[in-house]
Amino acid sequence: MADDSRPDRTGGERPQAFALLDEGNDAATRLEGVEALGTPSSSMAGSERRIADRLLRVVLTDEDAAVRAAAIDALYFHGDRYVDELVSRVAAAVRRRDSGDDPAAVFARWLTSDHAAYRMVGATGLGAAGSEDLRGAPEAASPPNAAGPPSAAGYPDATARLREAFDDGDARVRARAVRSYAALGGDRIAPIRPLLRAPNALVRPAAVDALVSIGTPDATDLLATAADNGSDRLRETVVERLRDLDRPESAAVLLDALRDPSPAVRRAAAASLSRLVAAGDAVRGREVRERLVTDRPLRSDADDGALARLLYEVASDEGVDGVTSATARHAMWLCCELIEHDEGGSESGRTAVSRLIDALAHDDPYVADIAAAYLPRLDATELEREARALAADAEADPDARERARSVLRRLKRQTAASAADRSIEYTYVRRPADYTEKHAE
Repeated sequence: MADDSRPDRTGGERPQAFALLDEGNDAATRLEGVEALGTPSSSMAGSERRIADRLLRVVLTDEDAAVRAAAIDALYFHGDRYVDELVSRVAAAVRRRDSGDDPAAVFARWLTSDHAAYRMVGATGLGAAGSEDLRGAPEAASPPNAAGPPSAAGYPDATARLREAFDDGDARVRARAVRSYAALGGDRIAPIRPLLRAPNALVRPAAVDALVSIGTPDATDLLATAADNGSDRLRETVVERLRDLDRPESAAVLLDALRDPSPAVRRAAAASLSRLVAAGDAVRGREVRERLVTDRPLRSDADDGALARLLYEVASDEGVDGVTSATARHAMWLCCELIEHDEGGSESGRTAVSRLIDALAHDDPYVADIAAAYLPRLDATELEREARALAADAEADPDARERARSVLRRLKRQTAASAADRSIEYTYVRRPADYTEKHAE
């Protein structure tokens, strides 16, 4: 094998560690090279993609199991996507064999390896073995057998093997096993319950993801329990993931989570609720709106305007992850409904007016238009003043200024219509004959 530290076509130097992977070197030297590529220094000129390709090649061709396992660990350091790519390449290589093996059987054997890295790939591969992700994978050399020759007895049921891996000593294996278990249709909740309380930060979110994927009433009940009395981090994880479980029960859990003592949980709940309303079929926006505006206990534990502020933060994408355009629009709609319902003239309402004025400059014109549509419906004395200030601000966003002018025009029309209504009412109340006599002239 040639020295891989030669300059590349862009003029940069390939990592010196590539030279250590020369097949003429002993296993200890190759292991040193793999470990160096797994913890690259800033002085390495090689790109991540080039390093990943070299590590994938080691996993698929090196003769030493320890070197191959270290290469998997190095790939994991560079990102989960490279582990998934390895799974695809291994599956493609297995399908090209004449041994009659199938990818699921190979990954099941890898799940019994003495090397945690192989077990991690085995757990991942079992979950993906029947998916389209493994079809059309890039050409790759057949990997050496990591756990001895194929067993004549084959391999047991994949979900049962994955359940056994829930107790693996490596957190990466446990996390990937529980996700794959759910992906393969496993629906037993009891084995997943202990993983929700796992001290490792990889395992807890994986268990939540599995329950969301399972989506049965029992799974939803367990998620609701975790959202109610789990740790702060677990509660936040649950309400974040519930955005992907399109069930009415999810909305109920998220509405309750809006009262959570943790600000991070409340923000996540507001974002997930908005996303469910935007993208789900089982959760109706009008029903969520009714619960928000009519459920006084939902707002009694928070400061005035707290719920509207949470939804405004979601719409403004302020410190909230995973907010889509549709989520932001529905969050702004719910925010405006809350403000219009009971906060227009209060101290919190005056703050809300300022927020909606700011929203007129939102990057998403639909979000800005929603704010513009609701502003004239608020009974706030400072509304006209703030709208005029924005409309006259030469340094403000031109679209925001035009929306402010639109708000002012609507306010003017409303004022005129209100004056006309009062005039008619006064005529009728003072002396009904005045109205008929005037029109008879």
